Amino acid sequence: MSAGASGVALERSLEALDVLAAERGLHLERDVPVGPLTTLRVGGPADRLLTPRTREELLAALSLARDAGVLPFVLGNGSDVVVADAGIRGLVIRNRARAIAIDPASERSRLQVDSGTPMALLVRRVASEALAGLAFGISIPGSLGGAVWANAGAHGGEMRDVLQEVEVWDPATGAAGWLAGAACGLAYRESRFKHSAEVILAARLALRPGDTELIGAEIAAHQEQRRATQPLADQNAGSVFRNPPGDHAGRLIEAAGGKGMRHGSASVSPLHANFIVADRGGSAADVRQLGDRLRAIVAERFGVELDYEIDFVGDWAASGPAGGRM
Repeated sequence: MSAGASGVALERSLEALDVLAAERGLHLERDVPVGPLTTLRVGGPADRLLTPRTREELLAALSLARDAGVLPFVLGNGSDVVVADAGIRGLVIRNRARAIAIDPASERSRLQVDSGTPMALLVRRVASEALAGLAFGISIPGSLGGAVWANAGAHGGEMRDVLQEVEVWDPATGAAGWLAGAACGLAYRESRFKHSAEVILAARLALRPGDTELIGAEIAAHQEQRRATQPLADQNAGSVFRNPPGDHAGRLIEAAGGKGMRHGSASVSPLHANFIVADRGGSAADVRQLGDRLRAIVAERFGVELDYEIDFVGDWAASGPAGGRM
């Protein structure tokens, strides 16, 4: 399909989206800057944006997109993503469904959590209930859905350690259903959801009874380590690259001379070489081009191909040339 034809198809889908949203009483925002909704704070607008605040509203948003023929982009807390300067075509669903239900009578204190719940909020809630096993999540800046999507982890823990089941919505059928954790393909920063259009609605986790003071101390220690080693005060998207087997991306970048390197409005953090920080008002293209430079110098120096952990989303073709992953 030519660019012109695809543009016409998109406009028709947006028109259908507008009509259906009005009929269903759903409030669509137009041309909303998405960059400020991310931790990196760069990138262009979304054609349309919808902000559901409950699981039912999220399902209504997904059904709207399906009926209008639009494949939506679901945004959680906005970490680990770089939005193209040209923005995101179609519909962005900003997921704010945050219900947490805890069953204290279950053998391992099972809880069900909506996918839009920030990990920090979830960690503090389960800590207040004296439930252990999720303290590592305090260092995950995203939402629960994003954490499951990436099998996020920190301090030696990963989401697959506590995940029992995931509720997903299938755009092919418009139906929701539960998957066992073992069926989610979780590996180091990997899951089946990275390779499908399924949308994570909720997850069931299994934690263990613990001591509130000990859990609190563990959380505080993780927070202190994070403050000491990561540029939390700067605009960043989290770790840029996955760690290669048996090594650390930050060590390789620093050893290759990349620490402190700058490209336009983006620079490598002097605090941690696996973080790219953006200037206020910076561009996504600068972030991406700097990332590709870092990949190149590490490959040249050590023969190691670094894989991106951050995700580049949106209309990169209209944002100008940029190497690396689309």
